Amino acid sequence: MRPLVTVRAKNFRSLRDVKVELQPLNVLVGPNASGKSNFLDLIAFLGDAVREDLRPAITKRGGFEQVAFRGGARQAQARTVEITVEAIVTRYASDRARDAYTLRFSQGKAWKRPGGRTMATLRRDEEFRFKRTQGSGRRLTINGTEFTIYDTSTDTPRKGKPRSENLLQKESLGLSTLPRLASDRGGEQVGKIADLFSTFRVFDINVPAARLPSALERGEKLQPDAANLAAFLHKLSGDAGTFRDLVDDARAMIPGLEHIHFRPVGGPEEAIAVELEERALRDRTSLADASYGSIRALALLAMLYDPAPPRLTCIEEIDHGLHPYVFDRLVERLRDASSRTQFLVVTHSPALVNRLRASELIVCERHRESGETLIPAADPEEVRKIEKKLAGKMGLGELWFSGTLGGTP
Repeated sequence: MRPLVTVRAKNFRSLRDVKVELQPLNVLVGPNASGKSNFLDLIAFLGDAVREDLRPAITKRGGFEQVAFRGGARQAQARTVEITVEAIVTRYASDRARDAYTLRFSQGKAWKRPGGRTMATLRRDEEFRFKRTQGSGRRLTINGTEFTIYDTSTDTPRKGKPRSENLLQKESLGLSTLPRLASDRGGEQVGKIADLFSTFRVFDINVPAARLPSALERGEKLQPDAANLAAFLHKLSGDAGTFRDLVDDARAMIPGLEHIHFRPVGGPEEAIAVELEERALRDRTSLADASYGSIRALALLAMLYDPAPPRLTCIEEIDHGLHPYVFDRLVERLRDASSRTQFLVVTHSPALVNRLRASELIVCERHRESGETLIPAADPEEVRKIEKKLAGKMGLGELWFSGTLGGTP
């Protein structure tokens, strides 16, 4: 699955000007503070902006001054943040006719609210491009409280003057409001793009929460922190074939594991707990007593076997708590699951990178003088040429660790 094709960011955190081509599986590598987390946060920001609107998404990250690029001599010019996403989500979209969305925002003059609190205004404009039918395209532009609709295949107005309407509040994103447009005017297509962003998941396992029993009614969707792990595993157990495969993978990742069992838990709501049957142990082990690595392995497998995942899943430090011995299987499962959800994954492990293909690797580094993130730091085409030339004599992880591909301290 490849709903997101390219992501470009200007002046977002350390991403002064980056453009990244995405595949079904994308693994980011690079030293600490190179901007990997900022790139993932860019994806999370788009999701927050759709669900909560633009200002709350900015406030959640400490305000505009923390969101905007702050590094190097260009700091004074970095006052407008621009994000462009190319995707394939609407009915007539294709790799040759991609959906596109651009958001630009900057901070305006400060003003005093009732009560004396000072707040700065936000200026924002947006643009949507998509194929409305098989034969023609459509462009929607938003500036302040007005938007304009163009029927276009050449990016120029057709059929007389473009149509403008005052349907927007000054700071409300068109992503949130324009899906209410009639389908023949682009509402359906804008809704598809908004839905893509709103379902982004940044998977960050909260091990203490994942150890606990969880209410069965919370098992419908795996939470981003895996706090409902027990209930979601119980739901997956309803498909015998899927659960059998998950348990087989868990046995490979958790030494001594024989089987996964469920125990009802009494209380005000119906809940379930997970217990592990382990080789040579007389009693079962509850998740509360299982190792950190075992919890992470089960949570990752639950995510990888999710039959209805979001369109894109981001994972920080996917190798954390896992033994390198299981990386072959982990990468295989990531590739299998990438037919259902696109992955954007971060790792610091050369051993895991050794299992990747050149097309799956994205190298990141930070410019020493300007402070900006370089993504990709290594030209993907050059990485593919090196991989072909080596013909398996050296892995990508060894090349990266040696400094050949960049992205090292």
